[in-house]
Amino acid sequence: MAVPDAMKLQFILAEEQSIMTQAALLEQVKSLQPYLDSAHIKASPDHATKLQRLSQIHLQQQDQCEAVTETIRLLLEDYNKMTLLLSKQFVQWDEMLTQLEAAKQVKPTPE
Repeated sequence: MAVPDAMKLQFILAEEQSIMTQAALLEQVKSLQPYLDSAHIKASPDHATKLQRLSQIHLQQQDQCEAVTETIRLLLEDYNKMTLLLSKQFVQWDEMLTQLEAAKQVKPTPE
């Protein structure tokens, strides 16, 4: 099916603004092409392998950090338990000492 030239022209004129916008964008891409061809962009595969290696190291360090955090949490928990037990023991000793001192003062002196 052949499309008449007049209809083609109307279609092009209707899309003129869009075509101009696309042309301007293509010109902008063309002007930025040297940046895409730069050594930095061309070296990106090398950086990708380095980044992969660094990501692995980061994951290992994260695991180590979690292990150290858990160890410290357990140590603090043990410390708190020990401190509580010592505190209770000191209170008991203080009560015993108080009772012994009170008993010593109450003792009648022999005549």
